[in-house]
Amino acid sequence: MLSHISALTDGLMWTRSGTVWAVWRVSPIPYAYQPDDKKHAARRHHTALYRALRGESLHLGLVAATDPVSVVEAMVDGVDLAAHEAWAAECNATLDFLENIEIGRRVYWIAAPLPNPGAKAVLEPLQASWAGLKDQLMLPRAVPSRHAIGERAAQAEALRKEMPGAFDPRPASVAEMAWMFGHAMQRGLGLDTDVPVHGSLDAELHLTGASVLPAVLVDPAGQTDSAKRLTPMQILQRPYVKVIDAESPERASYQSTLVVSDTPSGGIVYPGCEWIGRVDESSVPCDWAIRMTVRSREEVTGRNRRAVRTLNDQFDQRSEEERAGSSLDGTARALGEYQAVMDADELEVEVDATTMFTVSGPTAERVLDDARDLTKYFAAMQFKLRTDPTVQPQLFDATLPGMPTPRAVREYSQITTARYFAAAVPFATTDLGDTSGSLFALEISNGASRPNPVFVNLGGASDKLDVALAMGFVGELGSGKSVSMKSVAMDNVDRGATLMAVDHTEMGEWCIAVSEIPGSQVVEISENAERSLDPLRILPPAQAPRVTRAFLSVLLSVQTKSEQNVLLSKVLQQNYMTRYGITSLGSLARHLEAECELPGAGVLADEMRIFSELDFGSAIFDDAVPPVDLTAPAIVLHTHKMQLPSKADMEHGHLFAELKAEKVFGRAAFALIAALARYRCFADRTRLDIFAADEASKTMSSPEAAEEIGMFIRDGRKHKAALLLGSHDAEEDFGNEVVRGLIPFRVLLRHRDENLARRGLRWLHGLPQNAPVDPLLVKLVTEGTAPVVDATVGVPEERRGECLVRDFQARYGRAKVMAPLVETRAVTVKTTPTSSTGTVVHS
Repeated sequence: MLSHISALTDGLMWTRSGTVWAVWRVSPIPYAYQPDDKKHAARRHHTALYRALRGESLHLGLVAATDPVSVVEAMVDGVDLAAHEAWAAECNATLDFLENIEIGRRVYWIAAPLPNPGAKAVLEPLQASWAGLKDQLMLPRAVPSRHAIGERAAQAEALRKEMPGAFDPRPASVAEMAWMFGHAMQRGLGLDTDVPVHGSLDAELHLTGASVLPAVLVDPAGQTDSAKRLTPMQILQRPYVKVIDAESPERASYQSTLVVSDTPSGGIVYPGCEWIGRVDESSVPCDWAIRMTVRSREEVTGRNRRAVRTLNDQFDQRSEEERAGSSLDGTARALGEYQAVMDADELEVEVDATTMFTVSGPTAERVLDDARDLTKYFAAMQFKLRTDPTVQPQLFDATLPGMPTPRAVREYSQITTARYFAAAVPFATTDLGDTSGSLFALEISNGASRPNPVFVNLGGASDKLDVALAMGFVGELGSGKSVSMKSVAMDNVDRGATLMAVDHTEMGEWCIAVSEIPGSQVVEISENAERSLDPLRILPPAQAPRVTRAFLSVLLSVQTKSEQNVLLSKVLQQNYMTRYGITSLGSLARHLEAECELPGAGVLADEMRIFSELDFGSAIFDDAVPPVDLTAPAIVLHTHKMQLPSKADMEHGHLFAELKAEKVFGRAAFALIAALARYRCFADRTRLDIFAADEASKTMSSPEAAEEIGMFIRDGRKHKAALLLGSHDAEEDFGNEVVRGLIPFRVLLRHRDENLARRGLRWLHGLPQNAPVDPLLVKLVTEGTAPVVDATVGVPEERRGECLVRDFQARYGRAKVMAPLVETRAVTVKTTPTSSTGTVVHS
């Protein structure tokens, strides 16, 4: 079959029938898992789109494969692999992994024939006929002139400007249009290349269709598969076509196009009825195409008036008895209701649409199986699909831009209004993440049959988006929260970032995670301290006094207007410390005890001694312990032996007054940790620095630490400093409402407790406390996310890491977090606290 396209240039195609089509690439609207107000906004955008169109158009949603090489290229973008060998190894392992699975996404297009005003109504068909004759005579074909291209481009641009900006329509390049036709030839064969992203093959050439579009043979019912001629009855049992590449006839794609022939008689309920936008939830890979004709309100009103007159004539021609129970009553009632809908909104238009779904594969058997599964999926929603074997070739043509609408397609059209058809929300996406960075997860919102890569680029996000550079992870014990946090952190360290993490687990899972990073350091805040957090020893002279004073004020309960505060202010002045050789907290305590003559020095020294003599006081007060190196690539602060005040301790004065020294020390130590993290991460604006606080409830139990976290999250983007917070309950553990709201990237993992699941969903969607939550989402979080089979098996390997995600762009979706694929790194990241039997478990 010779291509129906005679010439192409960016955004335009000339056809053999004399019609010029405009083609746009369309950006879909984030939809799944969005709050209801966002869903209603998406419907309004679709309604506006249909009202902007006039006449005929073709809308396409095509499943495009993603090349694993392109994923890895996005992972290495901006990274010097020679200097980051660990990341190179992870990228190689990722390539091996992705080559064994199918990944991809749906891409969207709108194509519309442009009108031929004036003389063009005659000239264009004549020129097309002349081009066809030249083809038969094998003569060179003329390409459209620059003037003709300019005129048609202006027509297309005028129509594009009428479309809502939410869809960001842009003229499709020649390369993209060539991809569309190549995709139609090889659907279901796994041969798709990536959809071209930028530019065209060569817009200046105004390429002829024959030079870029492959020749295709369409074999109805796959008759070439049979040695004998098929009988009409046998053809009716084969509702598909066999699409053959003329250059490679041994390579054939079997395709069946199903048409929507009936819709729910009782109407639809929105949201929840997005029957085109949610087709991927069927787990049946399919393309969809909509042949649509939009008519204005005036056209519809005039037609309805003529229909009413016809009905009245028919009523008059019938006797009284014949009228009773006549179907004319129902027709008249439906016509009146339809006109009432049109009258209620002056902007409303009529949408005459035929919706088609194409399933495909390398064998006819697979295609027929998929067609049956898709039919069952839609039947559950009371939509009827028909697989008509007599018109499969015409339906194949109808899914291609530039082809006239066959009569068979019009016979299946459904007539409705723009607002009602917009409830199908066809241009919807669940894409997540950035365009490059580390491979955080695979997006599985529409089933795991063809997942889509989810990148997180912490370094790049601060440059492109005006949001805080923070990620929050919420889930129950064993849901994969810590593994997700460690995966993000380790990936970015491998890419050149630095990490400072708080580890409150007894076994030190973050300590294990950084064990393979050269130069990493672990600070044990215990009696076995091997590194010191003494701010006077590890911070520059300009910052050390301020941080030290804040630490001691909390530790010693120093009041702002007290004599102790005056004393601290004097002894922590740079000149004073230089004069008396004060270089550490230990030397400060000795000076106050033996040398200082200022009032209150002895009392202050005695109070410091109380804490320095605690088992874990050596991590701060012992001069013999070497100081931590704040320039190390990864630092983990192991705080499992520190006691912390409870919420009740902090809220009730009598309990606070009786706090044990260990809890007071823990409160002050966490304030010091947060201050050190803020200094380290804000020191170098050219490098990404990460502060990770797993079990955030521990860090936030110190009001001073919570205040430091608040300043960190507000100013981190300016300093290229990222914050990772992990918790079981965001509402309780992520500080105040402002801090919770400033976390843009949110990950909600399994919560089998319904109350905690609802609290997590409210945080995910930014809803106020006690706001109602979709019960279906609660069920998804409690039962359908990384489900635990039993105590022995736990979570099946293929289901681990499942979660709901809100990304930096405030898009929502369902994903499966990717743990590191290099085996040694995977072992260190997946290690979690031991079970009661002493064996190591992985979440």
